[in-house]
Amino acid sequence: MQPDADRPRLYPTSVRNFVFFIAVLAMNYTLSRPSPVDFLFMLSLALSIVVLQKVRLTFFILFTLLLLWTLSFWYASVPFFGDPDVRQEAFKKTFVVVLGITACYVSMDWGPRQLNTFMRVYVVSCVIAAILGIVGFAFGIEALLWDGRSKGFIDDPNMYASFLVPGVVMAIYLVQQRLWPRAVLFSIIGILCLGVLLSFSRAATVSLILCCSGYMVFIYRQHLLRLFAYATVMAIFGGIILGATIIVSPTFTKKFEQRATLEESYDAGREGRYGRYARSIPMILSNPVGIGINQQNLIFLEPIHNIWLSSFMNYGWVAGFAWLALIFLSVLFGLGNYRATAHPAAVAVLVAFMAPLMCASLHEGEHWRHLWLLLGILWGFNPARFHGTAKANAARPRSAVESMKLAIVSNRRPTQNGRRAVSS
Repeated sequence: MQPDADRPRLYPTSVRNFVFFIAVLAMNYTLSRPSPVDFLFMLSLALSIVVLQKVRLTFFILFTLLLLWTLSFWYASVPFFGDPDVRQEAFKKTFVVVLGITACYVSMDWGPRQLNTFMRVYVVSCVIAAILGIVGFAFGIEALLWDGRSKGFIDDPNMYASFLVPGVVMAIYLVQQRLWPRAVLFSIIGILCLGVLLSFSRAATVSLILCCSGYMVFIYRQHLLRLFAYATVMAIFGGIILGATIIVSPTFTKKFEQRATLEESYDAGREGRYGRYARSIPMILSNPVGIGINQQNLIFLEPIHNIWLSSFMNYGWVAGFAWLALIFLSVLFGLGNYRATAHPAAVAVLVAFMAPLMCASLHEGEHWRHLWLLLGILWGFNPARFHGTAKANAARPRSAVESMKLAIVSNRRPTQNGRRAVSS
């Protein structure tokens, strides 16, 4: 007889997890406001209210920092609430903060099985988005493009590409864990990389190279020959994709030559991206409570396009320092999760979050759902659910549907001897 804690909890936890995974699957469509994904995340939040589970200290720290950040932009923006665009932007930012808190609460109850399922579902969602972007670029479908750049059914190419990069990191994790056939995963990695390439997002391309290279060095640090082999194959494969695309598509060649630079016309000059960065510093020093949402549009020709400076300039010093503390603690907790468990999933989650964060450093990333989703997953990572699993044998490859069914039905608790009891 298993203790009650080891028995599957079919309701409402399994229902909550199922709705949450469906929301993640639907994240490749964000064109409407509100989007169907928004309702699904709110439904998972409503179901979470009736789920009784232990709340870790990290949840309260995250909640406090996000509350400070949210109250700051509301306080700074109240004088401008006569503008409906300001009110709408305030509610949009509040929603993504709630999404991050929801992701943290939901994932605190996860073990390796549930987290692996999350990664599978996220990867599938990215594959759908990437295929839409690739098809849109290949056939010139304007609904799937923005200025000739792939975006699928996501708002813009930068958001689209920053959504795909964590999917590549997670696919590499699935390869290392042998959770899906390698031939399938290598094909997926190729599709996602092509999707990023066709977005022509410079920040996402750099993020892809740095995050994936860094993660591969980490997981294969004790197998240098295997690392070299994988790196060589990926470099050759990437070169083939890039070369073939340049040969086949003159449109790609022209856009690639235009975007393959560190500084475009809108980056340089007083009104350029970097000029706005420099001009924002005196404004930050002279406005401790912030200038408010959308007020930068009255000063600059374009938004600040930097989530770090935006927090300080638009929302005030409290929001700026809360954001700095949030990112510093995210890295600290991410590394701490790995030290406590020695499980590669801890590092995969950290690197997956860092990928869109790097992109948000050059774009308006405050409203990116996947950025806040991955932040919540990182803070919700529960080392107690991962003890004793780092050296477990990899499970046989399963289909995405089978994996989701197993994950939402089964919650594994550590037994007294430190092993996980698997519910039948």
